[in-house]
Amino acid sequence: MKLLDNIMIFGDSIMKGVVLSESDRRYRISSGLGIDALAKRFGLNIANHSRFGCTLEKGLGVLQRTVERNPDCGAVILEYGGNDCDFDWAQVASEPEKEHLPNTTLERFTELYAGAIEYLRGQGIVPVLTTLPPLCAERYFNWICRSGLDRDSILGWLGDIDAIYRYQENYSKAVEQLAARFNTALIDLRSAFLAEAQLEDFYCADGIHPNENGQHLIQNAFSDFFAKALPAN
Repeated sequence: MKLLDNIMIFGDSIMKGVVLSESDRRYRISSGLGIDALAKRFGLNIANHSRFGCTLEKGLGVLQRTVERNPDCGAVILEYGGNDCDFDWAQVASEPEKEHLPNTTLERFTELYAGAIEYLRGQGIVPVLTTLPPLCAERYFNWICRSGLDRDSILGWLGDIDAIYRYQENYSKAVEQLAARFNTALIDLRSAFLAEAQLEDFYCADGIHPNENGQHLIQNAFSDFFAKALPAN
């Protein structure tokens, strides 16, 4: 029998809890997401299988293998898109006149995500989707150019710095549309960040990973979701 209080999370470095250290500019894992505290508060068994740098396609392989080993899993939370929408910026910088595709095109991302939802439902598991936290475009642009990539070449290809934000936003919108199409639960992480007056205060220097303050926003969004979705004791 599937147990709805037996939950697994699959995602990328954001749901892994990765932050960029201000002191040495290295990535480390923070406990700011408070997954264990959420599990204790709501009486849940939550296993986080998120991986640094994971795209949706890579994540699906992990998902299927893990589900096979956990037949009692009742719900799976999916958080993907941040790596899927990213580009090989070194190639962009060296050949800005050419067409460059993201790690996963939006069409392929949508197709794979729909397949993941159908796979989970076929296993009797409830899928829960999350929107993508926004990124800080200028901060991220500076980050990708930090090692000497030609800023003008990348900017010429982009058109403007905010194009990074808009492009990533399309992937978050695709997740929203999939949630509506398949009538799945949705945890709106993006709105939790956009409700804040100073978005930069919730992000690391790379502009893409939420800092501890940002992780607390994610924790609160999860807490609100569990409070509404789980049956009252």
